[in-house]
Amino acid sequence: MKSIIKSIKSLSKIQILALVLVVVGLGLTIYFGLRSFRSFKQLQYIQQQELFTATASPDAIRPWMTVRFVATAYAVPQEYLFDALDIPFDRRDGNDALYHLNQEFEFGRSAYGEYPAIIDTVRQAIGQYRENPVPTGLGDDVRPWMSIQYIANSTGIPPDYIFKQIGLPMTGNEYKPLRLLDEEFDYGGRQKLVEAVQAAVDRYGGDKP
Repeated sequence: MKSIIKSIKSLSKIQILALVLVVVGLGLTIYFGLRSFRSFKQLQYIQQQELFTATASPDAIRPWMTVRFVATAYAVPQEYLFDALDIPFDRRDGNDALYHLNQEFEFGRSAYGEYPAIIDTVRQAIGQYRENPVPTGLGDDVRPWMSIQYIANSTGIPPDYIFKQIGLPMTGNEYKPLRLLDEEFDYGGRQKLVEAVQAAVDRYGGDKP
């Protein structure tokens, strides 16, 4: 250890700076490398579990998922999930991961396994919503991360109506986020698609027989 300290002291300022930059660079490489690997594993998991489809099982929910991710994947309104979790309105953030909410609101550990108890509540909420969908409304708030099915469930508007209005095929596309639909069908930009969906939502009342 003393020899290492002595060697460092013998270096010039430029050499020390270069050494620091190398160490920092190595640290950043490792950090972003791990993040990329984690993202790859999560994407692989999403594909394996067929998330963002009508067949997605609530059993596939994991602690790293955010409320928004779960809401989109299962087409359940965010507000419905937050209500089921009994989280105060002023502390609701769709980008919060389930494990973080589990810690913050002290849900504890599940009685059924080695995972956060919040997952049990979310799974139960999804099951209840599927049995009895409750439109929570969107207002003027259609977003690129939402799917047509999510929007339909939130507003009570039939998904086939929305697809007809925006001119896209419905089969197999109900659970895909708008940003993905824009990419797959070259709609002209996600904002254009968002505006088209919002317009369909706004005029639904006037178009009903």
